[in-house]
Amino acid sequence: EILTNLPLEPDRPHSSHCGTCSRCLSACPTQAIVSPYVVDANRCIAYHTIENRAVTLPTEIAKNLQGWVAGCDICQDVCPWNQRFAQVTDVEDFQPRPENLSPRLDELANLTIEEWDRRFISSALRRIKPQQWRRNAQANLAHSPHPAQDDN
Repeated sequence: EILTNLPLEPDRPHSSHCGTCSRCLSACPTQAIVSPYVVDANRCIAYHTIENRAVTLPTEIAKNLQGWVAGCDICQDVCPWNQRFAQVTDVEDFQPRPENLSPRLDELANLTIEEWDRRFISSALRRIKPQQWRRNAQANLAHSPHPAQDDN
């Protein structure tokens, strides 16, 4: 933050590039995007897997996790603007740790505090506490048709 009493010219408001596209609305497995630019956090997988500290996830969220244990990027993945302009960074510090790319659900379902400390040191993923990792992975396993084959 910067506090100042200088008169500053504000940036121009961001313009909408969505047009008639509604891919994010259609792709959201829980219909959390209720209208353009409006997300109902109570229906959002990202909210529930990261911010919700309840012991269990709501059933409607749990049965739609599709392997997600730390957020959900489906709306970002289907966005044509992201597909067109997103670029992979070459900054090594921004690369995910290899063991966190495709963690096994059964391992996360039994994540210890020590393992959490080791895997997520200096990571934004520390926002998700060990009990939440376990809860999210266990909910995935409980609602997966083939839990032994899941490795997201």
